[in-house]
Amino acid sequence: MTTENSIGVIDSGVGGLSVVKALRNLLPYCNLVYVTDPLYFPYGEKTGEDLIKIVKPLIDFLVNEKKVQVVVTACGTISAICLPALSQMFAIPLYGILQPASERASEVTNKGKIAVLATRATTQAGSFRKAIHKINPSLQVVEEAWPELIQAVERGDFDTQKWRLWVRNKLENFRRQGVDTVVMGCTHFALISDFFREMGGDDFQVVDPSVACAQKVFDKFNNCEKSLPTVDEIQIVVRGDEKGFLQTISKFWPDFQPTRVEEISDFSPRRRRFSGFVTEKS
Repeated sequence: MTTENSIGVIDSGVGGLSVVKALRNLLPYCNLVYVTDPLYFPYGEKTGEDLIKIVKPLIDFLVNEKKVQVVVTACGTISAICLPALSQMFAIPLYGILQPASERASEVTNKGKIAVLATRATTQAGSFRKAIHKINPSLQVVEEAWPELIQAVERGDFDTQKWRLWVRNKLENFRRQGVDTVVMGCTHFALISDFFREMGGDDFQVVDPSVACAQKVFDKFNNCEKSLPTVDEIQIVVRGDEKGFLQTISKFWPDFQPTRVEEISDFSPRRRRFSGFVTEKS
């Protein structure tokens, strides 16, 4: 794998796959390394201090071993409560979903009332509300933590009658409040943006942060777009249960096979196991 145009993506589970998809669409000439961390899932119940201890070794690995040029923290909680601190620890750019999603929501809302669906840690910090108010103080922002649905998405069993009724009732409550824009403040929700569009119908603008974030990364690489060939390398590095994670991925991206799968327990070379190499299906 060449490293001249390599991007690292980090998330605790399958939610970051939404960012991987968006990056692949915009940057087919870049190699992608997706580090996922089911060992410490979910990130949304942890403090900023704990998250820094958990995530810093993942970024170290991407920077020092995989030689990536940028890292995308495809996790709303990291973006919301510890991305500034992590950014000060590394020389390469670190991107998150908070700012791009906040900017997009501010642009598309017509009624000026925005709901943000996120993790408990993100909503307790009020991070999206603060970011949106910096852009436009007149906007009204409601933040709600939906950890139950995050767990269901991670298991791949969200699309059931039970969850459809649950989400529809939640959205109806937003509708009564005059909300017209719903932000997927956690990439687990971004992964199922179409599900939310179906549940909400024409009443809501659904803001997918993975697309907005990928556009920011694209801006870094756009000068070399025409000179680089398309590549098909997507590596997955799993800290934790590799088999269970890959089974869940297949539910969201059935035709996808990574170029390389790597299971790591503590990021020391002695503890690393390779599943081998495969190629992406056409």
